[in-house]
Amino acid sequence: SMQPYPQNALGNGSWELENPQLRSLREKINSGKPTLKEIYGSPLYGIKTGLNEAFVVDTPTKEKLCREDSRSAELLKPFLEGKDLRRWHRQSRGLWIIYIPKNRINIDNYPAVRSWLSPFRARLEGRATDQEWFELQQAQGAYEARFQEQKITYSRFLKTPEFSFDADGQYINNALFSIPTPDRSLLAVLNSSICWSHLRSQSTPLSGGFSQADAADLETLPIPPATDAQKAELGSLAEAAQAAAEKRYGLQQDITRRLPDLAPGGAVKLTNRLKEWWNLPDFAAFQAEVKKVFKADIPLRERSEWDSWITENRTQIHALTAEIARIEAEINTKVYALFDLTAAEIELLEANI
Repeated sequence: SMQPYPQNALGNGSWELENPQLRSLREKINSGKPTLKEIYGSPLYGIKTGLNEAFVVDTPTKEKLCREDSRSAELLKPFLEGKDLRRWHRQSRGLWIIYIPKNRINIDNYPAVRSWLSPFRARLEGRATDQEWFELQQAQGAYEARFQEQKITYSRFLKTPEFSFDADGQYINNALFSIPTPDRSLLAVLNSSICWSHLRSQSTPLSGGFSQADAADLETLPIPPATDAQKAELGSLAEAAQAAAEKRYGLQQDITRRLPDLAPGGAVKLTNRLKEWWNLPDFAAFQAEVKKVFKADIPLRERSEWDSWITENRTQIHALTAEIARIEAEINTKVYALFDLTAAEIELLEANI
C-alpha cells in the first residue's frame, strides 16, 4: 500500500531548497503567470459511494437491471475508477455507478435497483455522514452536470503525468479529479515535464515512487501566455497523442482478450509477461510463456495465424509508442518555449524529475 514518506525521504520539494539554481528556475516558471485555478477553476473531486460493492456494477449487471426495469437506465452512469486512467487514454473495465444523490430519488420508483441494493442495506445504513441508505455518501451532486461535459481527468496517485481527455461524459470516483474544459492545449501542458516538475515539488511523496497530487497541488500550476495559434498547435499534438495511445491500447487488448481461448479449461490468471505480451522478444518467447502458464501448447494448426497476428500487432504497437514519444518531445519543446527556458534551464529541470 502507498504510505506517506517524511518530506525529505524522496527529496520532493526539499532538494530545491538547498539548490539555488533550481529554486531560481522555479521562481522564473511561476513569475507573472496566472494559475490553473484562475483560468480553468479548481479540479473537481470525484464521487465517494461509501460502499462500492453496492453502487458500482459491471456491464452485465447493468444490462440485467435494465431488463428487469427500463427505468433503471436513468440511474446508471458510465464510471471510471483510479486504476482505469492512464497517460493519454483510459482502460475502461465497463463499470457503471448507480447514481443516487441526496434528496432526489424515490427509490420505490426503481424496483430493480432497490432490489439490487437491498441486501447491502445494513452496511449502507452504517456509513458515515447523513444520507438515506440507498443514496451515495458523497455524490458531488452540485456539479453532476460537469461530469457529463468534456473534461480532462487524472488520478490523484501518480508516478508520471497521467492526464487524459474524456469526451464521453464519464462519472469518476474519489481517486480521480476532473477539469471540465474542451481545451486540449491544457492537456498538452499537463502531460509536459514542466507540469510534472511542479507536481513533484507540491505533492505528497508516497511509497512505491508515487506522489499524491490533490486539487490544491495542481491548481497552483502556472499557465504560460500563448497565442491562439500556439494553443491550436498544442491541442493538435495532444489530440494526436491521445489517438495514438487509444489505438495502441486497442491493439494490445485485441490479443489479450483472446489469450484465455488458448487455455484448455477456459479462464486462467495471466502472468505479467502475458499481460504485456508485446514486450516479449518474439513469437517463440510468447509460445513458451503460453505453455508455461496454460500447461498446454498453442495448437499446431493455429500457430501460424497466432505468429502473424502477434508479429503484426507488436510492430504497430512499437511504432505507436515511438510516435507518442515523438509527440511528447515536441510538446515539451513547445511548452519550454512558452516558459522561455534556456537549454541549461531545461537540462536542470529534466535532471530533477
